[in-house]
Order: sequence, then structure tokens, then C-alpha cells
Amino acid sequence: MFKTRFAALAAVILAAVASVASAQQATQAGVGAAIPDGKVAVINTQAFPDSINELKQKYDQVTNQFKDRSQRFQDAQTRLTGMENDLRTKQGVLKAEDYAKLQQDYDDFKKRTQREFEDAKGEYDRALDSTTKPVRDKLYQFLQTYATQRGIVMIINLAGAAQTGTLAYWSPGSDITDDFISEYNKANPVAGAPAAAPKSAPATPARKP
Repeated sequence: MFKTRFAALAAVILAAVASVASAQQATQAGVGAAIPDGKVAVINTQAFPDSINELKQKYDQVTNQFKDRSQRFQDAQTRLTGMENDLRTKQGVLKAEDYAKLQQDYDDFKKRTQREFEDAKGEYDRALDSTTKPVRDKLYQFLQTYATQRGIVMIINLAGAAQTGTLAYWSPGSDITDDFISEYNKANPVAGAPAAAPKSAPATPARKP
């Protein structure tokens, strides 16, 4: 019910890469000089919450904290569906005042459920943000080191590029997603996690009409 993909991770990736590029320019070429020669890579950050073992562990931790509330909202959705069916089948059958009461009960329950869901979602987002922050900070630092060691001066986030249609083509060899995940997981082992990270599905650029 509450689990969402880590959208802020894309911003972390882009900020880290920008920092790496700026540092390389300052130390290797001097301020104001041309961008240094280097590799351009792509990465699919959508794979991180399920494949970065530390991050997945934090997601699961927060999701479990909200498990009971999530179940209650699923039950509420089932009840709302039943009430909607009643409204459809009993229209024209019940007396006007009885049908109006049925409609009012549905509206009140739906509004109450929506308010409770929004409150719970806010609590979930705050818990997720504070719980995953240490991992996000580590990812930021690890990405800087990873890019610098491999001579990478720019990383394009496939998830964002695919959604906006700004990336028309990339060579499969430039996709560092699996390698980055594997290297991070090896450097930051989690007890009980699989030895090898699962392969990430490549993001597909959105087609222009």
C-alpha cells in the first residue's frame, strides 16, 4: 500500500556525478577549463530499492512497521467496493431517503478513509526518509569513488531519461547499473542477502508520437 520507489535517489545520483565532474575539472584541468575527457555512462536508479541490499533492508523495515495499517486500508478498499456495488444495484429500488442515507454513508466513509490514508502516507514517507538517509549518504559517497576510479565524468539516469524521452540511444556497454549494484553490495554486505544482485531490467526511452 505504502511502498514507493525511491524518487529522491535520482537526485542523489545526479548530484554525486555533478560533484565528481566538478572536482575533476578543478583538480585536473583548472577552474574554467574545458570538461575533461572521460566516459559517459547510464544507470537505472529504479533498480536500487530492490537490488541495493542495504536499501531494500530499510524499505522492508519501514514497510513492516506499517503492515497492519496497510492491511486496514486494503480492508477499507474492499468495503468501499461493496458499498459502490450496493449503490449501483439499489438505485431505483430503495426509497429516496434510504438511498440518500446509503450514499451519505459511502461518502463519509470514503472521505474518512482518504484522510486516514493521507496521514499514514505522510508518516510512512517521513519514516522512510529518516531510515534510508544513512544508506543514501553512503550511496552518494560510493558513487563518487566509483565514477572517479573508472574515469566517468557523466552518468545519465535511465529512469528519468526514459520518462522524458530525452535519451534516444545508449550502448549496452555503457549501462553500469548491475556493476554498480554488485560493487556496492560487495563493499556493504548485509546478512542473509543474496550473494549476487539480480539483473536489472533496462529502462526503455519513451517513444515520441
